[in-house]
Amino acid sequence: MFEKKLKPYVLVPEYALLDPLPEHLQARFNKALTLMHQDLAAGLCWEQIATQSAISPFHFHRQFSELFHETPGQYLSRVRLQYAVHYIFAEDEFKITDIAHECGYSSSQALGKALKKALGLTAKEIRAMGVTGTPRQTADLMSKLAHPTESGSLENKLAKDLPCELVWYPQRGMKLLPNASEDWDTIFETFGEKSTRIMGMTPVNQLEKNWQDIETYMGDWQVCGSEYTKLLAEGHYFCCDVYLVSDTAYIVALEQLFKVIESLGYQLDTNGHLVEIIRDIEITETGGVTFSFQVPVIV
Repeated sequence: MFEKKLKPYVLVPEYALLDPLPEHLQARFNKALTLMHQDLAAGLCWEQIATQSAISPFHFHRQFSELFHETPGQYLSRVRLQYAVHYIFAEDEFKITDIAHECGYSSSQALGKALKKALGLTAKEIRAMGVTGTPRQTADLMSKLAHPTESGSLENKLAKDLPCELVWYPQRGMKLLPNASEDWDTIFETFGEKSTRIMGMTPVNQLEKNWQDIETYMGDWQVCGSEYTKLLAEGHYFCCDVYLVSDTAYIVALEQLFKVIESLGYQLDTNGHLVEIIRDIEITETGGVTFSFQVPVIV
């Protein structure tokens, strides 16, 4: 069986929650959510966001809390922490004070207090985890910033319906990009819409190691075969295409793919590579990305 294009599954809690609402309410909430994500550095409080979205703070608080299972203040705090943790992990040269201001905190001390309360870690400890920690430890940390429900997270609930399929791929390859970042957000900033040419390959047998010991290869897969400098073996892959906008959803989608493989009784090909390809990217401040995740299995 050869590749066929999967329809991306949308793993965005906000979309799932807003979808049943009347259009006029969707529009108001969309504006409020955009303000919450787009202008964190302005340090707007939720009351200001409600007013700018043409909703009275009283009604906004009531409706938001009923729909999102958290108050607008709690949601805004969680979003700020999601962005802050991402910057701490991915931007080594980004000072904690700068991250704090970028995410709407008055100081590094205010950010540190929020991190300690929500995650039980300091910014220094989180930054160290990006080097000496493992993917499992990172996933456990990010799960604390997932969208809450009455039981578990909404990301995990949505991921249970993630469509996956077994696909046979012939031998493929890519032209390695020298000195390319292994961080996808840096890839997006560097290549923009051309990020859809980029493939990431990570050895399956390294996925339980510390981040510093995991070697991910980044390259251009949309080149002629004669230009390949890194080959990907033919074989069966369990695949899913998923649209997401957060690190938390990214991790949850990958975890779910591995869970499906285990539940169906397939064996991971530990000699193979986890493949990540960008199918589509929205070049906006709040835009999402469609990833294709492909995990090698032995059939």
